[in-house]
Formats: sequence, structure tokens, C-alpha cells
Amino acid sequence: MYTEYMQHRLVWLDSMDENHLDLRFRVLRVGMPRGSEHYPDVDDDIRTKFLCAFVGQKMVGCSTLQVDARKGCKYRIRGMAVDSSFRNLGIGSDIVKSLQDEAKKENTGIWCNARIRAVPMYSRCGFKIVSDIFEIEDIGPHYDMEWSSE
Repeated sequence: MYTEYMQHRLVWLDSMDENHLDLRFRVLRVGMPRGSEHYPDVDDDIRTKFLCAFVGQKMVGCSTLQVDARKGCKYRIRGMAVDSSFRNLGIGSDIVKSLQDEAKKENTGIWCNARIRAVPMYSRCGFKIVSDIFEIEDIGPHYDMEWSSE
């Protein structure tokens, strides 16, 4: 169990590994088949960046920063997940803030399809809802959200 004395660290990775895929699967693909956690055209794109959170050697959070441009935003967050035992400790917010710092280097924004339960965290990080609620089949309700580096 995570205690206030344990610190997490964020690490940029160049590629996916099994720990990352397993965390995505456990958190984001409940009730779905193995393999659905892999985004073939995204995870294999050399422009994609991966930021993960670790407590000791355990991966407790993950995110994918995909090049998927639209007006004002070069990047899209995909596969954002925090292990259920480590939620509400600021790990997700720290990941998003680091992704924002990366986008600021290029003076661009970020967009994402946020699950309902993640909307408050994205809002705290400055993201705005830019759509009506919509359903992603087999996953659930989402909002389209954007953050601007300006």
C-alpha cells in the first residue's frame, strides 16, 4: 500500500513494455479481451511518447502522448491509467502536468477523450470540456477535453 512517505517518480519511455500494457489492460479494458489495450498505429509510431509513474520498481501510472493534431493541439493523451491502489494521490495530475510541460516546449495544446471519472482531474490541470457527453462502445461515457499552452 502506498504511504505518504513513498514517492513516485516519472520516467519517459521510448516504447511500450509488458508492464505498461498490463496496467492499461487492468485499468482501462475491464471486461474486454486481451490485446484491446494495445493501440497498434499509436504505440508503434516513433513520434509517440510514453510517460509512466513508478513507486520503487512498480509501474503505478502510465500515459501515451500521441501526435494527433487538430486546431491548437498537436498532441492527444491516450491510455492514461493509474493503478487503483495508487489513485487520489496526485500521480495522475503529476503525469498530466509533465505532459503539458512537454507540449509547452512546442507551444501547442493537448486534447483527450476523458472518462467521466477523470474529468475532475483533467479540469484541475486546466483542461476544458469541448463536447457533449458521448459513449465509446464497450468503454463508457466520455467528454472531449482540450488544454491550451497559451
